[in-house]
Amino acid sequence: MDCFKAISEFIFAEREHLFSHPDLVIYHPGHYAELNEQIIRFYKQEGFSKITLSSAPNRFMNGKSEYEMFKPILVSGGIPENDIIHITQGSTIDEIVRYSFQIPLQQSIQFKNVLLVGKAFFMRRFLLLGEKYAPEGSVLDVMGLTDNRGIEKNNWSDTEHGKNRVIGELEKISFLLKGAI
Repeated sequence: MDCFKAISEFIFAEREHLFSHPDLVIYHPGHYAELNEQIIRFYKQEGFSKITLSSAPNRFMNGKSEYEMFKPILVSGGIPENDIIHITQGSTIDEIVRYSFQIPLQQSIQFKNVLLVGKAFFMRRFLLLGEKYAPEGSVLDVMGLTDNRGIEKNNWSDTEHGKNRVIGELEKISFLLKGAI
């Protein structure tokens, strides 16, 4: 197995289809509005009970949050407004994932099957963070989406930008694991 293939297998964690209808989707679209089309399509095809959106300011969206920018898109796409959980705490991805588990519990929302959804090359770190903060007994799976940059498991090493993004993820995962050991 060559180096790029090994990195691809590690970074691009893929959905294992451990359940068919998530109780909770922890959604991290970043500033990529095109991911909303994919999560709406998923909702219409498979459904889910609740979805989270963070109110942390995003520097790439002029300080606006995913919640501010994308909640109206999700609602207009057919996701009921009362199924969108506003994550009002946390500013780093680590904190946002932690509060994405804590806030629903504080609101007495019951969940077991949790789907972590975001950019495809972010799935391994997202899964590690989910495993760090999920309540015992939770079943976690991931679903990577492709943004307009098209950085995917089979092509990331074709461009400098793709290489930089994936190697950056490796560095962030290394830092995360150093804190866990």
